[in-house]
Amino acid sequence: MTTNEDRAEAEELKFFIRSASAEGEPVGVPAPYLKLLNTSDIPDGVMIEVGQIKDGVRHLDWNGRLYCESGSIRGEADYTWTRKYWYAPLGMEYYLDLIRRGIEVRQAQRGDVSLSHFEDDGAFISLTFEIRTTEQNLGAAYEAIKAVCHEIEETPNAISDDIGKRVADAARRLSGLFQTDIGQLLSRVETSKSPDDKGRSLEELISRLFEKIPGFSVVGRVRTKTEEIDIEILNDSMDPRFRRESAILLAECKNWTERCGKNEFVLFKEKIENRSDRCSLGFLISWNGFKTTITKEMLRGSRERTLVVPISGADVRKAIATAAFDTVIAECWRQAVNT
Repeated sequence: MTTNEDRAEAEELKFFIRSASAEGEPVGVPAPYLKLLNTSDIPDGVMIEVGQIKDGVRHLDWNGRLYCESGSIRGEADYTWTRKYWYAPLGMEYYLDLIRRGIEVRQAQRGDVSLSHFEDDGAFISLTFEIRTTEQNLGAAYEAIKAVCHEIEETPNAISDDIGKRVADAARRLSGLFQTDIGQLLSRVETSKSPDDKGRSLEELISRLFEKIPGFSVVGRVRTKTEEIDIEILNDSMDPRFRRESAILLAECKNWTERCGKNEFVLFKEKIENRSDRCSLGFLISWNGFKTTITKEMLRGSRERTLVVPISGADVRKAIATAAFDTVIAECWRQAVNT
């Protein structure tokens, strides 16, 4: 239902859009207000980015721009990434080559997309393509455009997930922990002396526990120079609490002697947001718990789509003792949602 406040906001947005220049900066529009705008509200050539301003920075819900041309709403999807911040198991050049091939096939078969730009300078790759719609409402066009992007991404994502799963399985075997049971892993997490052994033990323990949750499977592990461990989890859960979340979930394990605080929380949240719209939910596992500073940070971001769920060593021990990791995870998720 459209409220008077929504109508007032829509009229203000229409004013800014009509006043914008085709050569100027894109106009930012929050996703909920797109449905209040139609082709008649958008001058030809004026670009619209979907997102909102937070702390003086525009946070995008979709990497691309919407615009009108001759009474038709179009989208320009933007796949510009740097190799330095590429985390997927499939190399960026191979992933975007598959995206490019998908665009070419769809263009030949359906004619509603076309490649606009492709550049690889060794440090980053920039690929943009146009999606044409017949929708007159900006909200409906946005959903149609995102559906096309997801369809083109489907095969590259599936291949990347499969490679990640194979790498994760190989890592388990090479780590020497593949045959170790849960109880032994827990003991190693609590008694290991070296940072490397502490990290590997916690990585294996958390991976095993996530794989016990119906619909979850570990598809990738990345060990960083600072001994932080990222675990990518493919979310195919039928649980209504997790089904509405993203296709990829992220977990980071920290088996430190001290508690995690605000800085670690913020950095992990940025990692989630860098997963190119495939990830909106992450689990930050800190074996020795958390500082009170993360509660304030969670309150600051309570209206954002990205959610970080803190999980302590005490939570993990409880999950193992009760043989109910899914229940404990769901409770940690509920607490994070309600913070």
